[in-house]
Amino acid sequence: MVTPNLTQWHRWLGLTLSLWMLLMAISGSLLLYKNELLMLLYPQLALAEPVSVSAAGTIADGFSSGYALMPTADRPWFEVVDAEKTHYYYDANGTLLLERHYLGDTMSWLVELHHHLALNELGKDILGILGLLSIALITTGIVRWWPRRGSFSRALSVRWFNPFSKRGMQTLWQLHRFIGVTLFVPIVIVIITGTAIMYAAPVKSVLVSLFPQTQQHSLPPLPDKQASNWSQRLALVEQALPTAEARLLYLEEPQIRAKHQTEWHPNGRNYLQFTPSGTVAKVIDERSTALGNRVSNMIYPTHVAAIGGSLYLTIILLSGLALIVLPISGVWFYVKRRGQRLK
Repeated sequence: MVTPNLTQWHRWLGLTLSLWMLLMAISGSLLLYKNELLMLLYPQLALAEPVSVSAAGTIADGFSSGYALMPTADRPWFEVVDAEKTHYYYDANGTLLLERHYLGDTMSWLVELHHHLALNELGKDILGILGLLSIALITTGIVRWWPRRGSFSRALSVRWFNPFSKRGMQTLWQLHRFIGVTLFVPIVIVIITGTAIMYAAPVKSVLVSLFPQTQQHSLPPLPDKQASNWSQRLALVEQALPTAEARLLYLEEPQIRAKHQTEWHPNGRNYLQFTPSGTVAKVIDERSTALGNRVSNMIYPTHVAAIGGSLYLTIILLSGLALIVLPISGVWFYVKRRGQRLK
């Protein structure tokens, strides 16, 4: 029995994962610009000013299940997602601008395919396994490439020939190698963070066990006012979490998720929980949780380029483009080489 060598492992992992990697890279790269694409596809969403907090609270009172996303500068509408995953978009006057049904348009398909292959929890399990295999793929690739002799510059050179010609195999191989090495770090970041999102609970548990340290942040006393509607609940955020703003509303069992200005996560990880009578039952300040929990909360924003401004967004976009070129060049090289051997 012949044991596969590193080259064979890399080859067969690459062929197995190529279609999935293309799907993730294309959908992920487009979703970096989700809000811009939504406004391009649906111009009525391009509001001049974000919906106010008070207007958002009034609109939210019309729903009793699902969740709602508060308006921001890059997402000026008020968005409600019901239990059937239908998205409703409103302006400041409470006018319904758009209704998007689950898998009812291209954007919904992009989101569902990228998040869980449009297979709900089963899709997340599959994505987790494929993510782990992709980590093995890039590891075997970099180990196989690492120059044993000679300079790195020579190992990164690319000679350009028509890829359809006989010498095109050389270009395909060298291009595959060059992109994989030069963009190795952002590719690793994207793949590892994406895989970690699929295993969010165990990853968080491990990180909390490794880094249990906490630091206390003083908060004002719990507000004692009774809030019977969303406008009143939202008004309590500034009192309970003075440096945070509401980003996400859980509509069925009233709860508000808020974001500190210095927090990485675009929707924050701070919570206001309410009693059935409408008073604030508990306030969770992310800054006072275990260091491991705070680190785990950085995984998602790192993956979606919610930090680092335009520079980091460009780097992550380049990694997405690399993950498009790599499977295409790799499979193309394999097919051409196999075709030559069969002649």
